[in-house]
Amino acid sequence: MNVSKNKYFWYSNFEFGKTLRLIYLGYSASKPKLEKTMSSRLQSALPLKIFTSSQKIWFITLLIAQLSFVVYLSAGYGLTSLSEGLSAWTDFNDTAYVSGDTLGNSMYAVHVLLAIVMMMGGSLQLIPALRNRFRTFHRYNGRVFVLLACTISIAGMYLIISRGTVGNTLLHALTGFSGVMVIVASFFAIKAARSKRFDLHQRWALHLFLAANGVLFFRLFLFAWLMIFGTLGINTENFTGPTVLCISVLSYLIPHVLVQALWYVNKHRQSWSLISISSTLLLISASFAVGLLGLVVGNWYPNVIA
Repeated sequence: MNVSKNKYFWYSNFEFGKTLRLIYLGYSASKPKLEKTMSSRLQSALPLKIFTSSQKIWFITLLIAQLSFVVYLSAGYGLTSLSEGLSAWTDFNDTAYVSGDTLGNSMYAVHVLLAIVMMMGGSLQLIPALRNRFRTFHRYNGRVFVLLACTISIAGMYLIISRGTVGNTLLHALTGFSGVMVIVASFFAIKAARSKRFDLHQRWALHLFLAANGVLFFRLFLFAWLMIFGTLGINTENFTGPTVLCISVLSYLIPHVLVQALWYVNKHRQSWSLISISSTLLLISASFAVGLLGLVVGNWYPNVIA
């Protein structure tokens, strides 16, 4: 009995050791594949993190610029209207007030005052936490944003046609395109939402948001250029030149190209595309920061204080 038990004990341990050895050999054989998989996942995760961070940096930079613009509009036009009257608006824009033109002056007032509400409301639409948690607010705030954006665009296009503005016909056409894009994007954003095609709705809503902020983009890019390169490429007498044209395209057309690029990147998640779009967003954010500094120090603050 003892011999039999002893044989069974050694046989069992032999089989257990053989099993362990097979497991170890299997792990050793799969270890390079496992390490390669983990390495590739880490490599793909890094561009995705950079992409996510670049979007946040872009949005925060733009939000700070919007807040500054709202303060400027409120303090500039609001306080000036109370203290000096509507005629003092020409201190901020040569075509802001025309004596005897009641309709045009009303359109300009609508254009400026509604912009204050529209800017902040539009930014709230892009915050995922608010959008997901407060859906009723998101829907009604979106409707208000669409109404204000379309009203402001119509008023702006009327002022361009009736009073004109700085620059040449091409600059006016690009500015007008931005206004038309607001109306077109509003229509398709609402249509997609009613059809419950929310991915398409978000895309058109982003087109709408960028088109509605085109004038602010133009100011930020313009002053970023002035801060770094001065008036290079700008005819200061009639506000034309290659630089003005490039900044107009960058402010009114390129944002809509970026929307399509963002959707492509989100869909395919390729490392090269993630890095490319992230670099673009970070470059734009830096331009916004430099341009905002130039605007506040060189234009907005002196105009309000003076």
